[in-house]
Amino acid sequence: MDYKIAIPSYKRPETIKNKTLKLLSKYNIDKKKITVFVANEKEKEIYNKSLEEEYKIVVGVPTLNGVRKFITKYYEEETKLMQFDDDLEGVYFKVDNKNLAPLKDLEKDFIIRGFNECKKNNAYMFGYYGAANPYFMKHRIYTKLCYVIGACFGKIVQHDPFLFTKTNHGEDYERSIRQYIKNKSLVRFDYITFRSKYYKENGGLQTIRTPEYVYNSIYQIQSMFPQYCKMYIRKSTGNAELRLKDMR
Repeated sequence: MDYKIAIPSYKRPETIKNKTLKLLSKYNIDKKKITVFVANEKEKEIYNKSLEEEYKIVVGVPTLNGVRKFITKYYEEETKLMQFDDDLEGVYFKVDNKNLAPLKDLEKDFIIRGFNECKKNNAYMFGYYGAANPYFMKHRIYTKLCYVIGACFGKIVQHDPFLFTKTNHGEDYERSIRQYIKNKSLVRFDYITFRSKYYKENGGLQTIRTPEYVYNSIYQIQSMFPQYCKMYIRKSTGNAELRLKDMR
């Protein structure tokens, strides 16, 4: 199966090298499939030195929302495209309610199967279970409205302006909703998860993320799609989040 991989990254040349790119290399993913998107020419120079020009690096635009839109337009419609964050440390599957184990074949068991499940369910986007907690994970593929976390997802490229998100924080909530409204289906592997230090790495969205910024972004999404989501404050983090509501 022909597919591409896009990794947006901002001020994290060592992180991307030691985490996501190392993870993809571990699973023998072809480096020629991978393109790293950075914010400007200065960043490109820094990344080229760090990555020793092993990977294609493209100058995009600032902000996560901006670069996601840039990446979508960069590829032709119907391209099978994987997007990875730059700080992923591992990918696992649910063994039972207490245990996770490393996924054996990232390409076969997640990427290729994900695009095949999209075709089967008339969906254009797939992802994984966002919390690396086997107790809450399930041995199922979910196809209703759900949260497809932005740290890693696959999509079949569409250039419809409706699918372009408006927020930075919470853009994965917004993208999930927009994809569901347009295509009537999503695909999420509820038995697969990735590990990453969300909210803890330097660089990336952390450069602008504050509690107020998070709240305003989540509130904006609720205001745009009140029939599909409801905002709440997660007690464990104090951050505003969304509960999605399937309208089918």
